[in-house]
Amino acid sequence: MDKSNNRRRMSVFLIYFASIGLLFSLLGISTPWIVKPRINRNLSEMLDLFSTMLVTTGDGLSVMDSTIEKAKTNLTTIVTTFDNLDSTFDSISKSLDTSASLIGDDLRLTVNDTQVALESSSSSAELIDKTLSFLAAIPLIGVDYQPEVPLHISLAQVAGNFEDIPDSLEDIEQGLTETTSGIDTLKGDLSGLTEEVQLLDDDLEDAQLVLMDYQETFDRIHEKTNSIEDNLKLYLTLMCIFISGTFFSLGTAQISMIILGIKSLHSEEKVVNLADIQRDSPK
Repeated sequence: MDKSNNRRRMSVFLIYFASIGLLFSLLGISTPWIVKPRINRNLSEMLDLFSTMLVTTGDGLSVMDSTIEKAKTNLTTIVTTFDNLDSTFDSISKSLDTSASLIGDDLRLTVNDTQVALESSSSSAELIDKTLSFLAAIPLIGVDYQPEVPLHISLAQVAGNFEDIPDSLEDIEQGLTETTSGIDTLKGDLSGLTEEVQLLDDDLEDAQLVLMDYQETFDRIHEKTNSIEDNLKLYLTLMCIFISGTFFSLGTAQISMIILGIKSLHSEEKVVNLADIQRDSPK
């Protein structure tokens, strides 16, 4: 009798547990279709926001690419200007070297030679001046020679004026040499700066390539996002069908368990009644 009661309890528990499972399955079948519109709306809003973010990011990348392109153009202009300046400085440096050599050597030598020639001419002029003065002192000859400044004195003064010119020419030569050295230093600095600007231009080129890769990646993501957004309803419908089908299969199993529990319960009643009849029948 106890054994029969235990079986009866097990059958009732099986029916009760299967009924709860059936209710859960029915809830699982209906819930996806109930919440589907809300999920669709929320996901659509999320995808729209994400798509807008991708578009904004893509626009930002385009602006950055345009900015880098302008910077590269400006750097190219700077490099070209530096190259022109380098050529100009090279020409100036050569001209200054030539001028320094001309002033320091040829022109100073010419001034020295001129000064020596004037001094020699002054000596000769002094003899001539004395001769003319002597002739002028003879009344019969009638030579009128009374210059305000004798020629030899004028030549001596001119020769004296040449005295400071060689030193000035030497100072000019030194200044030109220093200027040439400064220009050479400037050329070196300018060449170094040109190389740095060129490296910066190369870095901008690499950055532009990276931006292009980013742009392509964001374009692909945007394309995928649009595809998901266009097929969102289909995906949600398929997911709801899958979930509902899963719970339907589970519900079918619960129904089978309920039927099995009911059959087991009725089978126990029949066994018990048959045993009671056999026990109560006359021997």
